[in-house]
Amino acid sequence: MLWKKIFNNQEEVIMEEVMAEEEKVENNIGCSQRGIDLELHIHVHLNDENQVGRAALLLASTTTPDSENELKRELLQNGWRSVATEVGGLAGDLPQKITRALVGASLNAGVVEKTRNEMHALMHAAVEALEGFLTVGMLEASVGAKIAIVRNDRWIAVAVMGDTAYHAVANHERCGLGVMHI
Repeated sequence: MLWKKIFNNQEEVIMEEVMAEEEKVENNIGCSQRGIDLELHIHVHLNDENQVGRAALLLASTTTPDSENELKRELLQNGWRSVATEVGGLAGDLPQKITRALVGASLNAGVVEKTRNEMHALMHAAVEALEGFLTVGMLEASVGAKIAIVRNDRWIAVAVMGDTAYHAVANHERCGLGVMHI
């Protein structure tokens, strides 16, 4: 189609089309830079105690205190205990911060007890989640993450959801999940 316009001496038409396309691109870029305000209401049916990881991912994905508290209440009504906490800093400094944050939050909220089996399961799930969230070589990346811990009688899950970047312009989301039997 384009070659027909060129050979039919329609450079002006082509320029108008190119300008229109560039304007569309600029508008889309401007739209993404402004951000969007999107609110989703979803219903998830958990029909197996093995789906504790799905619940942890959902909790780590909450973006307001109200939605976080509502989900924790719903989980508690079904006998599942949960807690969420946040950490941030350089990726190289996070293992110590994350350990303190998730152990402290889990013990304080009564999600785990200070027994060998429960602490062992919590730490194994956390290591698995962090391996999915942080990759080798990200030591200087800036990280902000929400950690969710959900457990039932048999399983415990740790989900990490957050943003990482070497530079603020390159900021993007990541997540990791670890599940371990108690």
